[in-house]
Amino acid sequence: PIIISHIELVDNGFGRLKPVIAGKKITVHEIAAMVAIGRSSVEWVVENFDLTPAQIHAALSYYYDHQEQIDREIREADEYVRQHAIDAQAHLAEIRARKKPG
Repeated sequence: PIIISHIELVDNGFGRLKPVIAGKKITVHEIAAMVAIGRSSVEWVVENFDLTPAQIHAALSYYYDHQEQIDREIREADEYVRQHAIDAQAHLAEIRARKKPG
């Protein structure tokens, strides 16, 4: 088993476990997206999310141990958001088109 302090697995509400910073609601996926994949520094995340460098490095360690899976899940989530944003925009356009002036 992989044991990393500062990380706990919690139910995501859909019967799957997600890795989060222990005692916080921020996920390893979010840390990875900001630091490993994105352009945020560890220092910026520490200052803006009330985390310690050790917590962030633990999340990054977990991410690198599970990188393929987490990258896939991030891509799937991004695609889901993009698709539903498009669906929502189309729905709003339909509503606006039906709205009578006046």
